[in-house]
Amino acid sequence: MTCSAKHRVMPLLSTIIVGGGPGGLGPLIWAAQQGLLPTWLNRGVAIVERQAHLGGTLGRFGIHSDSLGGSYLECLEAPHLPATLACLRDDPVTHEMAGYRQSFPPLALVDRFMRRIGSALGAMFTGPSSLYLRTTAQAVRLHPDGSVTVTATCPEGSSFVLSARSAILAMGGRQHCPQLPVPPERHVIPSDQLLTVEGLCDANKLMAVAGSRRILILGGSHSAYAAAGALLELPAAQHLAPGQIAIVQRREPRIFYPDQDAARHDGYDVAPGDICPRTQRVNRMGGLRGYGRETWRQITDRPGLQPETRVVRMALQDLSATELHTAIDAAALVVPCFGYRSVTLPVFDSNGERFELNADKGGIAVGDDCCLLTADQRKLPNLFGIGLGTGYRLPASMGGEPNFDGQANSLWLYQNDIGATIYRAIDELSPALPSETPPDVLGELDRAQGTRVAVLASPNTGF
Repeated sequence: MTCSAKHRVMPLLSTIIVGGGPGGLGPLIWAAQQGLLPTWLNRGVAIVERQAHLGGTLGRFGIHSDSLGGSYLECLEAPHLPATLACLRDDPVTHEMAGYRQSFPPLALVDRFMRRIGSALGAMFTGPSSLYLRTTAQAVRLHPDGSVTVTATCPEGSSFVLSARSAILAMGGRQHCPQLPVPPERHVIPSDQLLTVEGLCDANKLMAVAGSRRILILGGSHSAYAAAGALLELPAAQHLAPGQIAIVQRREPRIFYPDQDAARHDGYDVAPGDICPRTQRVNRMGGLRGYGRETWRQITDRPGLQPETRVVRMALQDLSATELHTAIDAAALVVPCFGYRSVTLPVFDSNGERFELNADKGGIAVGDDCCLLTADQRKLPNLFGIGLGTGYRLPASMGGEPNFDGQANSLWLYQNDIGATIYRAIDELSPALPSETPPDVLGELDRAQGTRVAVLASPNTGF
């Protein structure tokens, strides 16, 4: 929609989605798989997206996904899929993704696939539903009647306001990077920047002139091991000495395995709390996957692999503050991997008072129902968050290992468990239109499957 058309009075929508990447599209894709999307769109949905397209910007990363290709294809296999999306089953990009069904596709391919999904979904936005591309959301306001307004700005600078019964914030994550004792412009590249095509090019130049100086990776997350793996594949890594890359971590990472037998065969000790009771998978939610997992296996000399001696791991607690600062200062390259925090918008009440959000204080952005949390742990019942950095903790009903204490982030979860949670909450906030039929579609889905659709785990994609 062009900005010139936006200044007339607009009807009350069902939902405003701020961000059209994998997180923002997740609830829409879940609804599409259940045959519920047309009804939602008929109630009115608006997407506000800064880019000129839907689907996200994963193509900027120069690494592989940590999810199997099958997890991306699964959304196209539902029997109730709208024809606009079902047509993508024969798309050349879909066929290319199918070649990675049991392996890990490059994120450049995932990006092209998600853009195809975004384009197909966008074609369904007609009538009361609209796309606002190249548009930036500025603020959210909650009103006494339960409605939400979002103020947004067009490319030329003019502003407009959208009103709805609910809103979803899906603007991605920002990397948490505490102050380091060196000028960041000198030799510090945070992991989210390092893993881009440009970042890897910069890292290769620094490693080429590193001499005997170390490359330090700070943190033991998936990003840390993915960064180590990406660095090892660069041309300059051929000249690294044993132990020249050091991962400094607080604790040992947990590792994903499809079952306990696979873990035992790999020499990995499994604690009872590592096992997902729903799927029997080991570290289903919190374990390293994909190339990060394989990097860990090489570093730790697992069966059937050539051991990787260029990387060593160091326990943070074994280093004094002085030793750590000295190591950072002397390093040729420092890669902080301290996780992500949710990007938010200013949220105001009806009196113009700004809420202090928990995410803005570095805390968990949402509760287990995906509602945004204030700093004093109050839920904003018609304002939802999804995506990287929200800190979403899976409730027991969704499965996951008891020992998991981290964020639940994956495209599959956005399109399944988490997407379903948000859709159900929004559906309760949206009264039926006169033309809608009253049968309890969600209830029928529950009864037909013997459980809530939201808690199902994929049998084919590792989740």
